[in-house]
Amino acid sequence: MNFSFNDIENWLPGYFSGDLAEEERAVVDTWRQHSPENEKIFEEARRAWDAIPLLREMEQFNSFEALKKISPRLKHSSGYRGLTYLQRAAAVLIFPLLVYAGWLTFKSQDAVRQQADVIWQTIQTPPGFKSRFQLPDGSLVWLNSASSVTFPLTFADNARQVKVTGEAFFDVRENQNWPFLVSLGQINVKVLGTRFNVINYKNEARTEIILESGKVELRTETTSRPRILAEMKSGELARFNKKDNSVALEKVDTDKYCSWINGKLIFRDDPMEEVVRKLNRWFNVNIEVADPAIREYIYTASFQDESLDQILELLTISAPISYQVIRREMQGDQFSAKRIILRKR
Repeated sequence: MNFSFNDIENWLPGYFSGDLAEEERAVVDTWRQHSPENEKIFEEARRAWDAIPLLREMEQFNSFEALKKISPRLKHSSGYRGLTYLQRAAAVLIFPLLVYAGWLTFKSQDAVRQQADVIWQTIQTPPGFKSRFQLPDGSLVWLNSASSVTFPLTFADNARQVKVTGEAFFDVRENQNWPFLVSLGQINVKVLGTRFNVINYKNEARTEIILESGKVELRTETTSRPRILAEMKSGELARFNKKDNSVALEKVDTDKYCSWINGKLIFRDDPMEEVVRKLNRWFNVNIEVADPAIREYIYTASFQDESLDQILELLTISAPISYQVIRREMQGDQFSAKRIILRKR
């Protein structure tokens, strides 16, 4: 793929936000490795991007477009080479932060805490990618494909609250006096210290919580007098129906649902519809079932490090299925997801 520095310039905001296509991300990574200067520019741009959430609190603006538009303004006002614009961009963004920090020194400690509480940040993964990071309290989060976790830069004194879209696994640091709350839209999960997985994709009719260890409460999402819907114990799965607000609990093998954080994909007596759903997320593909009878097939297998092609070949061996791969197409400025059509053999 041929590319110019202008391409890198336009792709960096998408790279930092997690919205950039896989091909363009690979180009940016190659550009970074080309020279120490490129890597330095990249890191300064990342610091500038990380500074934007605080600036957004000070003055509302579109941070994605702001980072992209800084370059033309600097080019008109300076004779420096274009490759150094991000270094100047970082200075432009960070200077207001220094001024703002100075202003905060005149405020009380309570005011500082209140300001920190309202500053939220979001970490998200593009389709086909996974990530692991630490929250301000030291709790660990694994984030699955096409998912996001939103949390404050500093947790409040009375609770540690996060919001999840997609799938995330939490290893929460125990603190009996500092509850950990996971908001999942219509319900939330209250814990004190435990390991659990949540699946909360917007386009799906149910939310699932899998408790590996500890105890949690499932509660209605409300700011006043929340109602407890269920109390979960280790080894249980809770399915919350978004339509009728009902909760169903069952005992499960949690490894089947939580092993993805270790790079394992496990199916145990799963209908093919569930297999397709997980493969679509895992590999960022669009698998279509052409014959409805295939959806009723039951599948059991475990995968680790296998490619999509290897998994598809195993599917054809274990069931009367054939598949067709449709080439990816350019849609606007990025490629579409790979299409795979399953047919009954």
